[in-house]
Amino acid sequence: AQGLSWCAVHADIPPLHVITAMSDADDEDFVAQLLHSQGWHIRFRAVEWESAKAAIASLTERTILIYSSDVRGFLGNELAPLVGENLIAICIDDIPIASQPLMTCIRERINAPQPLPLRALPISAANSSKRSVLVTGTSGAPGRSALALALAQEFAITREVELIDADIHSQSLEYLAGDKELTPKLQLSTLNLAARSPLLPESDVLLRLIDIGALPPLADVLSDRRWQGALMHRSLMQSQCILYIAQSDGLGLLRLEKFIQELPLLTTNVPVLFILNQVGATRLDKALSERFVLLMDGRAHFTIPYEMRGGLIPSLAKNNSGLWRPREIAKIAALITSQLR
Repeated sequence: AQGLSWCAVHADIPPLHVITAMSDADDEDFVAQLLHSQGWHIRFRAVEWESAKAAIASLTERTILIYSSDVRGFLGNELAPLVGENLIAICIDDIPIASQPLMTCIRERINAPQPLPLRALPISAANSSKRSVLVTGTSGAPGRSALALALAQEFAITREVELIDADIHSQSLEYLAGDKELTPKLQLSTLNLAARSPLLPESDVLLRLIDIGALPPLADVLSDRRWQGALMHRSLMQSQCILYIAQSDGLGLLRLEKFIQELPLLTTNVPVLFILNQVGATRLDKALSERFVLLMDGRAHFTIPYEMRGGLIPSLAKNNSGLWRPREIAKIAALITSQLR
C-alpha cells in the first residue's frame, strides 16, 4: 500500500496501454495492479510469447510491453522488429519487483528519446522524388518565416512548390505574404491547429518547405507524446534537408550549440544547413559570428550579413512591388539544392 501511494504521488507519466508478458504470475499481478493504479489500461496479460505477439500485432495506440525474458516461448530476435513508434518494450529481468524501482525504470524509458525507426518511414518509388525542406531554428524571431517565404518564392520560379505554415506557436506566413501576388507555382497553406493532427496534409507537389517554427531541444521533441511533439518528430524524420536559423546573439548561439550536440539523437543522417542572421555590426556581433563559424566545424552554413538584413527581412513588408529577391536568397537556395538527397 505504501508503494502504491508513492507511485500515485509521483505519477508524472501520461497513461498508456500496457501488455504484460511475464513467467511469474505473482510478479505479473503486482506489476499489473501497480500500473492500473496509475490509470493505465492493461490491454493484455500474456502467459506465453505467442499470445503477446498476437496482441502486439493488433496495436493501434501507443503501448508499453512489460516482459521477462523467461516467459514461455520468448525469442529476443522476434521482439526487436516489433519495437517502434507504437511499442516501447521494457525487460524487468534485473529490476526488483517493487513500486519505486519499477516506476523509476519505466519513467526513464518513456521519457527517454524514442526516435521513429527507419522501417516506419519507407520511401516508395512513387514518392522517392519528393523532397521536404524543414525550416526551423532558435526562438527569438530569427527570421524563419520570412526566409521560408522568400526561399519558396525563389524555388517557385522554376518548379511547383508548397509552403506550409506548421508553426504551432505563431503562424505568420499568410500575414507576411499579405496581399502580394505570389509566384503562380507557389502554394501557400496554413496547418489547421484546431485539428490537433500529428500529420501534415498529403500533397503531390515534389518540393515542400515546412515552417515548423522554433525547435525545442531534440530530446524533448523525441519524447513528447502530444500531437505537437509527434508533428515535429515526423516532420524532422521525413525531411530531406533541415534549414536551421539562428540569430547572432548569445542565447541564439547557446541554443544552436545544444542542437548540434543533440543531432545524434536523430536516426536519419538528414543534412542540415545552418543560417546565421546577424543582428548588428558591433565587435560583439562580429565575435558571435566568429563563434558561429567555429561551431560549424565544416558543416554547411551561411551567414546573412547585418548590412543585408534590410534586403532580406524588411523587404517582405507590404508594398506594391511584391517580394523583392535579394541575391542572398539565391545563394541559400543553391546551398539547399546541394544538400538535398
